Amino acid sequence: MSVGHPSRSTSRSSNRSRGDSAPLPPAPSITPFTDGADFEPCAATASFFLYAQRNVILCLHHDTLAVERRFDKHREDVVWIAVDNVSEGGAGRHVVSYDVGQTAIVWDLFTGDEIARFAAYEQIKVAAWMRNGNIAFGNVQGNVILFEPTTSEHLSARTIFDPVTALAPAADCRTFAIGYA
Repeated sequence: MSVGHPSRSTSRSSNRSRGDSAPLPPAPSITPFTDGADFEPCAATASFFLYAQRNVILCLHHDTLAVERRFDKHREDVVWIAVDNVSEGGAGRHVVSYDVGQTAIVWDLFTGDEIARFAAYEQIKVAAWMRNGNIAFGNVQGNVILFEPTTSEHLSARTIFDPVTALAPAADCRTFAIGYA
């Protein structure tokens, strides 16, 4: 370099002082990191927006996007979230979330408490809340599994031989419209 010209350095320093604290990352997940996810799992109620970051679900207020609570009981990355917006007892209050480890957790949105847990044998592709407060799961084998969160009892019924990708329970909670791939 010639004399009189300031030297340029390729190293960069942060403008943060040592006293500033950065936001903490989500709790570690045991799922290996893959960059292939097209969409992040999310759901909404009348008051809250739920968003998954790996194995943690953030509950944000619609108006301010302020974090109300973090649900961190999943050990692996969350695949989907479904909110009970239809039942008389839990409308807008109960949530079911499902992770890569094939575990579905039903939890209370207002308290963050776990209500029930369901360990699936096969991958669950979809969930739909029913008016009676039960959950209908559809799996990759074409089964519809009815799960009752209050007792953790479940009943499985074979429907088709293709993966169930959409479920729409009727008001009677006994018949369904089923989408498959």
